[in-house]
Amino acid sequence: MRFRLFLVSCVAGGALLLPLDATARPTSTSFTIVGYEYAFTSTVGSFAGTGAGNAAEKAVWNATVKHDPLGSIPTYINGGRVELATAGATGQLDFVTGALGYHRGSITILNPGSNCTNQEFLVTGALEAVTTSTTSGGSGTFEATLTHYRYSLFGHCIIYKAGVRGSVSFTYS
Repeated sequence: MRFRLFLVSCVAGGALLLPLDATARPTSTSFTIVGYEYAFTSTVGSFAGTGAGNAAEKAVWNATVKHDPLGSIPTYINGGRVELATAGATGQLDFVTGALGYHRGSITILNPGSNCTNQEFLVTGALEAVTTSTTSGGSGTFEATLTHYRYSLFGHCIIYKAGVRGSVSFTYS
């Protein structure tokens, strides 16, 4: 797990150190994403992984989601950020960032994980202040299924990893 976080950090950091084309912005407006939760508290989750755009773009991404305690009804998203470093098919590099709006998203239980089976949550949020190297003020959406992988150990239900799959879409200004 630490190796994956290190690898994602190195790729993202390296991509951001390379020069950006002054006229570039990501060609893709939508990315499919997959990744893992690497840090969490009862009200904040941090995720990282890889993505693919709708125009043959590749991405590494990081997201921090602030939220009400899981299980609250409703469970609102209270802020956070989504960040992507992108590489286009012709080698152009760029980035996309956006802020998760306060109470402009939620976390819904899809599968509560009875008898210590895996739990699934739908995480949806509206993005504000979407920015690239050449644009600012855009908007977007973040939607992912969060799966808590669990097993029973000595009568206690243990989460041993958490994965996410979903999409992020942007409207550039």
